[in-house]
Amino acid sequence: MTSKTITNLLNTRLWIAHIDDERAEGNSIIVTLDDDYEFLDDPGCGVKGFDTMREVQQGTRLSEVINRKNRIGA
Repeated sequence: MTSKTITNLLNTRLWIAHIDDERAEGNSIIVTLDDDYEFLDDPGCGVKGFDTMREVQQGTRLSEVINRKNRIGA
């Protein structure tokens, strides 16, 4: 199910460049945004770790990311 979820996110959220599920190694799910985007709650950062797929789904919504070109002062 996770791989289907990842594939769906990559196909529908074009601002996501890559998702690396490293939970089997005891790590987290690493999301890398496209170069033009960053996380709203961490300006300047386009890479973030999440503990669950639900967090990935919530944390990568368009409302949670910003296009760097649209950021004031960019």
